[in-house]
Amino acid sequence: MAKDYNHLAKEIVAKVGGEENVISLTHCMTRLRFKLKNSSLAKTDEIKKLEGVIKVMEAGGQYQVVIGTDVGDVYDIIIAETHITAGGEEQADEDSAADAAGEAKGSIVSKLIDVVSSIFTPFLGAFTGAGLLKGFVVLFVTLGLLDKSSTTYTILNAAGDGVFYFLPMFLAYCAANKFGAKPFISMSIAAAMVYPNITALFNATDPIPVEFLGIPVKMVSYTSSVLPIIVVCFVQAKLEKLMNRVIPQMVRNIFLPVLDLLILVPLTFIVIGPITTALSNGMSNAIQALLRLCPPLGGALMAGLWPIMILFGIHWAIMAIGFNNLSVLGYDYLLPLTVSCNFSIAIATLAIFLKSKKKNVKQVAGPAFITALVGGVTEPAIYGTLLKYKKPMIMVCIANAVGGAICGAFSVTRDVQMSVNLLTLPAIWAVYGPWAIVAIAVVCVLVFVLTWTLGYHDRMQESD
Repeated sequence: MAKDYNHLAKEIVAKVGGEENVISLTHCMTRLRFKLKNSSLAKTDEIKKLEGVIKVMEAGGQYQVVIGTDVGDVYDIIIAETHITAGGEEQADEDSAADAAGEAKGSIVSKLIDVVSSIFTPFLGAFTGAGLLKGFVVLFVTLGLLDKSSTTYTILNAAGDGVFYFLPMFLAYCAANKFGAKPFISMSIAAAMVYPNITALFNATDPIPVEFLGIPVKMVSYTSSVLPIIVVCFVQAKLEKLMNRVIPQMVRNIFLPVLDLLILVPLTFIVIGPITTALSNGMSNAIQALLRLCPPLGGALMAGLWPIMILFGIHWAIMAIGFNNLSVLGYDYLLPLTVSCNFSIAIATLAIFLKSKKKNVKQVAGPAFITALVGGVTEPAIYGTLLKYKKPMIMVCIANAVGGAICGAFSVTRDVQMSVNLLTLPAIWAVYGPWAIVAIAVVCVLVFVLTWTLGYHDRMQESD
C-alpha cells in the first residue's frame, strides 16, 4: 500500500501538538519516538486513524507512533521539514531539561527504561550488524571454511569485534547526548578507559601496584564494559552544569574540557569504575543464581513474558543486563532464552494469514509475517495482527514459554550480540548451539497449531 510520506509526516507533527511541543525526535526500526513537552496536547485518537499509522503508545517517557518499516522515510521528512531536534544529535540545555523534568509524569522505572533505550537505540544497528558478522565468522571457522591463523580471519574478526571492544566510546556519545554532557569529552574519557597502556596494566601477567598521586587504583577491564561509562557521563553532565556557573564564559571553552578530563578520568579509575564493575558482577551473579534454582522455569517465565516486555518497553532494561553479561562474563544467558520469540510471532501471523478468508486480514498479516521472519522486526505483526485479536498473542506467549524452558534446561548461551531471524539461523546454530535450533523448531510447530486451532477465526475479525 503506497503511502504519502509528506502528508503523513505533516499530520503527525501537527497532531502531537506541533513542533513547538516536541523536545526531540528519534526512531527505531518501526517507531517514531517523540519526547514531548506536554503529552496531553497530542491528539492520540486522531493519530491512530491516519493511514500508515499502526499504533500509538506512551512508554519509557516517550510518545511513540508505530509506523512499521517505513518509519525512516517519515522520520527523514519530519527532520528535513521542521526544526525538531534529531534525537541522536540532541544537545540538552538547561531550559529543555527543565521543561522535560516539569512535564515528566512517569515512574522511576519508566524513566530508567527511557534512559537505557535512548542510549542503546542510536547505535543498535551497528551493534547487531557487527554481532551477526561475528556469528558468521564463528560459523565459517566451525565449518573449516576459514582459518583462525589467516590474516583474512584477523580482518573479519576486527570488523565484527571492534564495536564490542570499543563499546564504551559508543555508549559515551549516546549517554552524553542523553544526559546533556559534552559528547566528545565523554568519548575522550572512554578512550582513556580503553587506552592500550591502561588495558595492559589490567592484563599484565606480573601485575604491578597502580596508584594515582599516591592513591591506590584497583584495575578492572573497561573494554566492552557498559555501566562505568554511563555513570561517568551522568556525573560529567552534573559537573559541567556546575562549572558553567563558576567559570567565566570568556575562558569556559579552554578550562572546562581540561577540568573535565583532569577530574573525571582519575575519578573513573579510582572510584566509579571499580564500584560499577562490582555492582555489575553482583547483578549478574544474582540473576544467574536465581536461574540456577530451576532453569526450565526461569527460561519459561523469561521467554513467555518477553513479548509483553516488548510492548511496555521493559525489554530494554533486560537487554542492558544482557549486554553487561557479555562484558562481565564473556557470555550472556538471559537473551538466549528468548531466541524463539521472533519466530513464534512470525509463525503465528502466518497461521492467521493462511486461515483467514478475509482480504483485509491477509493484506496486513502477509507483509507482517515476512517482516518478522526475514527482518526480525515484529511490531507490524504484534500491533497489526496479534494484539488486535488478543488470543494469538496468548498463544505466542505459551509457545515462547516452552522454547524458553528448553533453552533454560540445556543452558543455551551466546558470546556475541546478534539479530535473530531466518537469515541468521546458521549463525544462531554456530553461536547459540543446536538446542537453540531445537527450541525454535518446537516453538514454530506449537505456535502454528495453537494459533490455527485456538487462537484465530474470522469471527474475531467481524466482532472487532
